[in-house]
Order: sequence, then structure tokens, then C-alpha cells
Amino acid sequence: MKSWIKTIFMIYRHLPRIIDSIDKVFQARALNGGVMSGSAISYNNVYNLSENLLKLTERKNALINLKVLTDSIIKGIDKKLAKILILRYIDGFNFKMLAEHFNISERTAYRRIDEALTMASMALEGLGYDKEKIEKEYKEEAWLFDISNESDATDYIKIDSSYLNSIIRTYKKLSYSAN
Repeated sequence: MKSWIKTIFMIYRHLPRIIDSIDKVFQARALNGGVMSGSAISYNNVYNLSENLLKLTERKNALINLKVLTDSIIKGIDKKLAKILILRYIDGFNFKMLAEHFNISERTAYRRIDEALTMASMALEGLGYDKEKIEKEYKEEAWLFDISNESDATDYIKIDSSYLNSIIRTYKKLSYSAN
């Protein structure tokens, strides 16, 4: 569960941009859905357009729910532990920066992060989520699984603009995929 907590917190600040991008893809696809030319004709029938837009809406709603879930986790744990998770995974503080910010040793910062991840995992479970439920609910979001798998190997993954753009491209591709 700790790798999912890290994943959820690392993507938290990027969710509004991703959700906004899905809205833009949705709008462009809906507005251009009636345009029929060349190879796009097979993708532009009403059924495929409706199915693709519905799938985009479902995925957007899942990401909104993930943001709400993260807010609930933050509210459900000790304020100091929530702060250290926010600084580490949302704001990208390294352990040295955390140690300086809290006036503690780096070793203590590691222990506090581990404690915070444990408490956040417990809060997530208290909200009715276990690893299987998360994986089932977000099975369509392959990029989340990539981040989660990577966070098993390392404590922090920097999500930059090029990575965000690749995530957004997956939604653009989805909007034109045939069912």
C-alpha cells in the first residue's frame, strides 16, 4: 500500500492539469465528431464517438475521485505526518530539505516518512480501499501503475512536463480509438 500512497501523493498536484486536459480532449473530440473524411470516417460514427466520450468521462471522474481520496487521507492522519507527506511527495522535498525544515536529522526524516506512509495506508484502508480495490478502480490508468511500480524501487519520482504530456497523449489516443 505504501507504493500506492506515494503514487497518489506524487500525482496529486498534477491531477488538475490532467483533468483539464481530458476536458479539452473531450471538447475537441465532441466538436469535431461530425467531421468525416478519409480514414477517420470509421471512427466518427455516433456510436464510437459516444463510447469514446463516455470512456473519457469515466476516466476523468476516477481521477477526480482520486483527488478527493487524497484529500480525505490528508484529513484523516496526524497534521505533522500529513505535512511531511505533502512536502516529500507533492512538493518534492528531499530528505535533507525535510530534515532542515523540521529541524531533525535525515535519519529521523526517513523514519517520519515511513511512519507517515504507514498512517496514510491505514487511513486509506479505513476509507475502504485496499490494493485490489485501487488496482480495480484505476485499471484503465496504466500510467498510475507505472508510477506505482517505479515507486516500489525508488522513494520519489519527478513528474515533469514531458511525462505529463505523455499521459495527456494517452487520453487523446483514447478519444480516437475504435471500440
